[in-house]
Amino acid sequence: MPLNAAIGGISVGAANGRADTILNLKVFPNIMLLTQKTWLIAATLLVFILCQSFFPKNNDPIKQIKAQLENGLEQFSEAVESYNKVAQNLENTPASVEQLKKIHLETRLAYKNIELWVDYLDPYSAKRLFNGAPLPTVEPNVPVVQTLQPLGLQVLDDLVFGENPTADKSEILRLLAQLKTDFSRSRPQFLATPLTHRHVFEASRRSTVRIFTLGVTGFDTPGSQNALPEAAAAFASVEHALRVYMPLLEQKDRGMAILLDARLSNTSAYLAQNKDFDAFDRLTFLTQHVNPIYELIYQAQRTLGIETVAEVETLPQPVRYEALNLFDPKFLNAGYYANLKLEAPETERRAALGRLLFFDPVLSENGTTSCATCHRPNKAFTDGLPKSLSNNGTHAVKRNAPTLLNCVYSEHYFYDLREPQLARQILHVVRDSNEFNTDYLAIAKRLSMSAEYVNLFKNAYPNVAQQPISGYTISDALATYVANLTDFDSPFDQYVTGKVGEIAPTTARGFNLFMGKAACGTCHFAPVFNGTVPPLYVETEAEVLGVPSSPHEKPLSLDPDEGRYANQKPRDRAEFYRYAFKTPTVRNSALTAPYMHNGAYPTLASVVDFYNKGGGKGMGLVLEHQTLPFDQLNLTAQEQSDLVAFMESLTGQAGHHVAPDSLPKFDQKPIWNGRYSPQNYK
Repeated sequence: MPLNAAIGGISVGAANGRADTILNLKVFPNIMLLTQKTWLIAATLLVFILCQSFFPKNNDPIKQIKAQLENGLEQFSEAVESYNKVAQNLENTPASVEQLKKIHLETRLAYKNIELWVDYLDPYSAKRLFNGAPLPTVEPNVPVVQTLQPLGLQVLDDLVFGENPTADKSEILRLLAQLKTDFSRSRPQFLATPLTHRHVFEASRRSTVRIFTLGVTGFDTPGSQNALPEAAAAFASVEHALRVYMPLLEQKDRGMAILLDARLSNTSAYLAQNKDFDAFDRLTFLTQHVNPIYELIYQAQRTLGIETVAEVETLPQPVRYEALNLFDPKFLNAGYYANLKLEAPETERRAALGRLLFFDPVLSENGTTSCATCHRPNKAFTDGLPKSLSNNGTHAVKRNAPTLLNCVYSEHYFYDLREPQLARQILHVVRDSNEFNTDYLAIAKRLSMSAEYVNLFKNAYPNVAQQPISGYTISDALATYVANLTDFDSPFDQYVTGKVGEIAPTTARGFNLFMGKAACGTCHFAPVFNGTVPPLYVETEAEVLGVPSSPHEKPLSLDPDEGRYANQKPRDRAEFYRYAFKTPTVRNSALTAPYMHNGAYPTLASVVDFYNKGGGKGMGLVLEHQTLPFDQLNLTAQEQSDLVAFMESLTGQAGHHVAPDSLPKFDQKPIWNGRYSPQNYK
């Protein structure tokens, strides 16, 4: 159905009185003799009259949205001007500092009123210039280190609500001047960018995700902790945008319009009535507000006949738009991250082949080590060791084996983020002298000695006729298998998606702590609870935690592994990346002990204690660039126990991913295929 017809229900019948006036033969007696130009003028006039008949008195939704945006942009510009004046007059008195804090909060609220569109139309500027985390980064598109210092409102939030904002007056003024300049440059772009009905609904859904994952968690407000009023302001802009479409929705489906109206009102009221950050019930907010609204926005969009991004964009998207809630197993698109077409007909055959390869020690030079040696299904694809054993079984490799469940949802792989492609991850293992210690040519030669493997590769890769077994097909099959190791069926998932009606009180309390007071959710982002950042989910973070070599040492010493800083990528050779490690998922963490990159902590309780103390710096280690806040969380023993209960509730059905009963046979029985036993991995 054409979009205009779907939105407006426009037809000649809908305004046949005016249409008849234009086309009446009494008005145009020689209608058959009209020139082409006259026909064009008449047709244009007809469309204009019909549109006016449906949108009387300027009620076009897009015009109203544009007016909302223009008004919000002006208010934010005025707020920044006022902020700058107050900062210029800042004095070292309590009253002056309070005035600065007040205008800062007002300016942030003004930004939240337009964040719906700023974050949608220009996410790079939203993060880099206006409201990004107060941490330095590097320029991503150059091969050398080019440091980008943090800018915007989060940095100001840290300073204004810091220990001595008066001492930081010059820096506050510098940041405000830069904010004013950057916003002035971007403002015309926001106004000039054409908006469509699709954009309104997409932006509203994205903003809903952002409010839950970055808003109510406190991610956006590192100093002021003014998260809930800001979440209310951000949601108000979503509500306003959607209410513009309410008259149209009533015409299409009155029941849905009533339901959406009630949901919007109830959520606004919930945010307005619950302003205590620590006491805010984020689980109720998720299950009774965020998930239902996220689904309703989609249903309203489809009811109105508005196209979705999946219908107009051929490139894969990280978020599947058709997913109905944040914990839908299909919310994130594994194919996007793996750079694979997982819906292709060959996928099942390739994943099955990859499963066989994963468990086969034929891939290693000495025939004793497979992928499953360090990634066992019964341990959520880890091995239970502080650091995995090398291929000779006598000494450990550099780091702990991370889980492979849900590992696909990442921009980069390995603890040090050195590899951007899932299919190339295996190459690091193949070449490593402590792991497979071989190359693809040798592996392909061995696999070609098995008639079964040759047939399996031909069936999985029918278009690779000349050489079905190669480095490409080996790595692709393994990547396809790993990309399918996803797990969103834990007891917690079943509750938040409505499959079960109850959840343990300890789990509920633990989730609220995780996403609130304990600040876990500001690094382990929902729904994977890893470092892939919402709402776009296109960037994976690493954190400097200050992990000690051993928590039992006295005095403590920092683990010498330099992490991201030492990953051999020149642009990551920034001092603030020293000792930075990828933020892993906490899903299935009950099965993946011991913890941290060096396996220093044996239990989840000991990990929570580490964070509660403020990480390495909080425990006295000298660490200049620790990204984990080093002030203590002051969690009670019960609160720490509740956090563990929540993480344990994220344990899925990892046992579904088991070892094959047997592996393909070889024409000659080689030594490298003699140590496989499926019982080792079950």
